[in-house]
Amino acid sequence: MQYEAVEYPGEQPNERQRNVVPAEVYPYRAGLVGGIIAGAIMALVMAEWGALTGRGVWLPVNLIAATVLRDLQVAPVETLAQFMLAAAIVGTLIHFGLSIGLGFLFALLLPTLPGSAFFWALIIGPILWFTAQYLALPLVNPRMEALVHYPSFAVAHVVYSLVLGFWVSRTPKVSVQGVR
Repeated sequence: MQYEAVEYPGEQPNERQRNVVPAEVYPYRAGLVGGIIAGAIMALVMAEWGALTGRGVWLPVNLIAATVLRDLQVAPVETLAQFMLAAAIVGTLIHFGLSIGLGFLFALLLPTLPGSAFFWALIIGPILWFTAQYLALPLVNPRMEALVHYPSFAVAHVVYSLVLGFWVSRTPKVSVQGVR
């Protein structure tokens, strides 16, 4: 990993004040597009879980929507398994908003981390799952926390991070020369 010191005109920084940035970074679009692709594949993993368990392909997106559509917090599983337009829109927007935002952060931070994108993708997936499962969901969406299948939820997060890591790592880096 190459780093270069960045000095600003008119300033005389000493060695401690000098900013050190990576010489090359991933373009923002790598994380944005990677987040969309990884989010879509993650959604397919969760829809497949819903289909295989007999709970329906709409259960995962409806559970996500329950974060905002609070009436779904008390809806029976049979109702959550059905297609609901408002829930499908809200759940999809939440899911892809998070997927794109996390993809952007991954692409932004990756050049500053030692090691390969694959290594960090393997680390990030379980961290995202643990954070969602044990910290976020109990606070913002207890219904999803109660109904989500832990193993498939974990697998979906690892798949997300691996697809994201693959996409970002395959995107050519750009030089930060002259960029401020």
